[in-house]
Amino acid sequence: MLGVLFSMSSPARPIRWTPRRWLYLFLAALASAGAQHSAAQEIDALTPLDSAFYRVQSFNTSAGDRPTAINHLGIETERAADGGHLITAALEGYPAHAAGLERGDVILRIDGAEFHPILSLNPRAAEGEFHPLLGSIEITYMRGAAILTTPVAPVFESLYDSYRTATLNSVLSFAAGNKVIGYVRFWALTRETGDLITLAKLIRSLHETDGIVLDLRNSHGYLAPEHIDFFRTSRSDFLSIGLSDPSDATGTNRERKLLPDRPRDDELRAYRKPIAILIDSSTRGAAELLAYQLAKLDRVTTVGEATLGRLGSYKLDSTDEIILEYSEAYSTLIDGEIFEGIGIKPKRSVSFPYDSISRNDPQFQAAVNVLMGVI
Repeated sequence: MLGVLFSMSSPARPIRWTPRRWLYLFLAALASAGAQHSAAQEIDALTPLDSAFYRVQSFNTSAGDRPTAINHLGIETERAADGGHLITAALEGYPAHAAGLERGDVILRIDGAEFHPILSLNPRAAEGEFHPLLGSIEITYMRGAAILTTPVAPVFESLYDSYRTATLNSVLSFAAGNKVIGYVRFWALTRETGDLITLAKLIRSLHETDGIVLDLRNSHGYLAPEHIDFFRTSRSDFLSIGLSDPSDATGTNRERKLLPDRPRDDELRAYRKPIAILIDSSTRGAAELLAYQLAKLDRVTTVGEATLGRLGSYKLDSTDEIILEYSEAYSTLIDGEIFEGIGIKPKRSVSFPYDSISRNDPQFQAAVNVLMGVI
């Protein structure tokens, strides 16, 4: 096994639609119409009406199977307080981002109808049918007090592929004073050899920068040793992952090898300059552990907001195969301590509410300032 999926896990199975499930989805649609989820609040049950359902499912498709392709804009959203859907993240290079939509915008309507992240673009999603949309749609959205419209052409692609591509699209370098800063956003952490090789090349292209901002906000997927190797020259203090045994009265913990003992690639040249890591409540599972491990280095500073500590997995409800329920991982110990529900507190705390009307990213700017103070 090349890596470990911590934050989400579910087998990809075809959905069988019974009358009871139709009723459940109808009631869920009514509930979601008025429901609001704060950025710090994790949703513990997902249905096919939630875009996160397809993200979880696509990251866990069985080997040899293709993840489900859906029409989407390349955004993550939550219900806005005054109606509509608040964009909490926009994937680089994807339709919403290309059209100028960004975090903090509120999508109100699509082609004049009320917007729903799944059903507006996949009207037969409740039947498990997905077909590509042709042409553009008109998005009406609110930015601050302004109501704007823009044409957007959805992409028909699995979220697994989209998050991987957005990771590659995110890599850049820019001048800051007389220094050069690199940036990469790990939208997806995958265990695929091809992805790891490509990422190694991209990180190597940033070796001439004076520091890197590593963005782990909205990061999903697996943790492989190679992800850590990109930024460290040694595995001498790799995090230990243990499994507590509540049935053992002595409190003995059993270690389980979730990070395999494969030899480090001698040709991989790790990035050895200062790094600022962006984290917040959307940084979960594998990304949390990556931030935790890298933060052991003095040259690494975590910036942003506390993570939630979500090492558990999503599994199909035993009574209904269309519901993915989150299962906590309180028995998993990181360096001998419970991580579930604890998470990571950043060394440099910087708030960035999703509904902020500022066009600037204060967490990113703080990360750049941290680097400029040490390089």
